[in-house]
Amino acid sequence: MPAAPGQQVLVLHPSKTERMNKLEDNRMLQTVFRLEDESRIAPYHPRRPHKKSRAGCITCKKRRVKCDESKPLCRRCEVRGVECIYASGSDSSGSDKNSPIEMISRQKPSTTDFTLTLASMTSRIDESLGIGSDFNTPSPSPSYNLIAFQHFMKWSTGSVGLPAIRAVMQSDMVQVAFSTPYLLYTILGVGMLHLNRASRSIDAGRRCAEAHFWQQAIRLYQDALLPGVNQKNFDALISTCMFMGVMSICPENFKPTDSWVLTNNPADMNWLCLQSGLRCLLEPAARYLPGSIWETAFKGYEEVECQLFNYDDQVGRQGLDPLFADFCDIDDLSTGMTCPYYIPLKTITTLFQLEKNMPNAARCTTFMGRLEFDFLALLRRRDPPALMILAHWMGLMCLLTEWQPWVEGRLRNECVAICMYLERSSDPRIPPLLEFPALACGYVQPVSIS
Repeated sequence: MPAAPGQQVLVLHPSKTERMNKLEDNRMLQTVFRLEDESRIAPYHPRRPHKKSRAGCITCKKRRVKCDESKPLCRRCEVRGVECIYASGSDSSGSDKNSPIEMISRQKPSTTDFTLTLASMTSRIDESLGIGSDFNTPSPSPSYNLIAFQHFMKWSTGSVGLPAIRAVMQSDMVQVAFSTPYLLYTILGVGMLHLNRASRSIDAGRRCAEAHFWQQAIRLYQDALLPGVNQKNFDALISTCMFMGVMSICPENFKPTDSWVLTNNPADMNWLCLQSGLRCLLEPAARYLPGSIWETAFKGYEEVECQLFNYDDQVGRQGLDPLFADFCDIDDLSTGMTCPYYIPLKTITTLFQLEKNMPNAARCTTFMGRLEFDFLALLRRRDPPALMILAHWMGLMCLLTEWQPWVEGRLRNECVAICMYLERSSDPRIPPLLEFPALACGYVQPVSIS
């Protein structure tokens, strides 16, 4: 259907050459997690001009490598898992003095004091986990608790694209966690998962710790949900819920053939259904948001979201890709109430128009949490229009791995699986629509020989 005069139409499948260029540019940015690989760090060379690190840690000085002077652990020592020691009198003005780590270890005039600081932090974590814990369950070494906590604070929260959300995670949420074992276990699980996926080396102890953290977090979280949400547990339950989906979208060694699209096992799609958990928890408990640690951050976020994704009064296919609208049976009278594809297609059309940057990349991730039950039911049945919409969102996320590296854990291969499934169709509308996600995720469609 041709567009009306002056009507702006977003075409989701640009030319093949343009898309290939974009894909090649973005492949250079692909990474699992942005951590230095120690084996690739060039050794110090005295003849090479460089800016000397005069206030670096003693460990880096002994190894004759440049230290980034981060405290309480520099980046190199944290990656290598070795003790990081600073000489007395080192300046820590570059650190975030309001972070929980800095509040605990702000003053460390000597090596002895620094060791005590780490010991007291470990003690604080262990004491918090001891509340309501199962003492018959063997727990990992206390050092793993500390490593996971520090990694979460320094790296995991740093990948959160929205500053207001990130600020709460690094401050008020951690204070809540120290009195809520299931939230603290979740934080440790996220930190250790992030570190394990980022590391090229296999550490059996860290993997065991990750499994233990998640096992405890899920068990205690389920128990906490039984009485329902109230004013007292609102902050802890909401904070935990925000991270519970991380484990399912960052599995190890996930392959396209593991996708529900190819296994035809609906249970293999549970990872996507879990992403709606926060919305399902917030809707009946919205009355507890005033006074919550999340009130300001959520309200500011909601104002922007309402401006971007308010389609309640919209009718018809205006602004949609005509080919995509035809494929989804969207006509001039369609609305979100009459067509299950309407809101999802409108949403990804808006997402494609956003400038590519860290905050907008974070907004793009919210698509999977917006999917309603009727659309999820279509995906379980492997409905082609629903799969095509999801594939375009996944293709977009594949182009945003610079800011959302977790995409490499699952979404890229899920997108490949959808392409493999849809290319079997004889529907002539599918090949041109499938071209963008197939190129974005790196799947090469076979060339048919007539």
